Amino acid sequence: MANWSFHTDRESVIAEPHARPPMPASPGDTLLHLGLGCTSEAQLALFALLGIDPELKNDRHWKKDYGRFGLKLEQHTEFMSITLLAANDGKSAELTDLLNRIAAVEGAEAITLTRVEMAPEGTKPMPPARAFGGTMRGGMAVFSTLTPDPAGFIVYHVHARPGSPDETGRRVQRLIEMETYRTLCLLGLPLARRTGESLAGDERRLIEVVGAMGSESIEGDGTLFEHLSQLLQKSNAMRASTRFRFSASLAYYNLVQQRLTSLEEEKLDDLQTISGFVRSRLEPSMATIDSTAARQRTLIDDLSQALSLLRTRIDLALNRDNQTVLKSLDARNRKQVLIAQTVEGLSAVAISYYAVGLLSYVLKAAAPHIWPGMPQTTLIAISVPIVVAAVWITLHRLRGRWEKGA
Repeated sequence: MANWSFHTDRESVIAEPHARPPMPASPGDTLLHLGLGCTSEAQLALFALLGIDPELKNDRHWKKDYGRFGLKLEQHTEFMSITLLAANDGKSAELTDLLNRIAAVEGAEAITLTRVEMAPEGTKPMPPARAFGGTMRGGMAVFSTLTPDPAGFIVYHVHARPGSPDETGRRVQRLIEMETYRTLCLLGLPLARRTGESLAGDERRLIEVVGAMGSESIEGDGTLFEHLSQLLQKSNAMRASTRFRFSASLAYYNLVQQRLTSLEEEKLDDLQTISGFVRSRLEPSMATIDSTAARQRTLIDDLSQALSLLRTRIDLALNRDNQTVLKSLDARNRKQVLIAQTVEGLSAVAISYYAVGLLSYVLKAAAPHIWPGMPQTTLIAISVPIVVAAVWITLHRLRGRWEKGA
């Protein structure tokens, strides 16, 4: 036998098709299905309550026989489900006590409660004034008001033909899954309505800010930019907080459609079919959720574009201001050059004046010995242009070195 090295997820992939095993059901049985949102502490508390080893918490499902009824516990992406099957009316004291103890677990929040009453084919249908129903695949007649009973359960009355309990169990499980996913899908609707109210205010504010961009002075662009940035931050945070719920609603909606299709419901007498009623109410709700998600995306895109335009406008204004500043600096530099040249000339005159004064003492002392007969004033006059030229050249070279060093 070959010694294969298996992929780390292969075992999980192989087990996945077997992760939702149905419970065999027959006419006369009652099935109770609980969909619970649980914290990690509540999950461990349920394991202890149901007698399940907590070391098995990573498994996908567990089954247990309590004698008078059977139990199946399943883990889903965001909830846990408990299915109880009793071969009677489902109202035994033991079963009622277990339900009460499950309901008392802190941190376990009921999302869906479904009760399926199985009856032999040909028994009298339930008599409510407002009922929905039809004939499902295999001649299984199903009736329900789709409204909770006093205990909070959505009750389905199923009239099944005698047949294989496994086959009947599979069809009942599809019915239960349809009801569970229908409820989970609709969890996004209240959130979409609340989000829609907030979106309406943000959209109005965006219109006001964009309108102000056409008339606001340049000095007000900073305030507009701050408002748009705050709106964009708020919109991104809101989208992040609703993305999972809206995406989950879409996924559950697709599952509901698949389950309704697999039930192959046909019209029975003058009753509105369950699938027809569910689709007629679910599709508008899903459209509301999709519309809200689309509005979120559109608002974020519009805010990003408005911010980009405003940023461009601010950049252009800054460029104009910078050009004005540069022109001002250039004019100021020119003035400074003129002043420097003027100061340089005055400095050359002043230094030359003092230099000639000092040099005159030397010439007066040296003239009789070096240039006999030449008047002292003539020698001083001859030295003046020489001193001025030397001073000017020296100052010019020093200024050139300073400018290169700067």
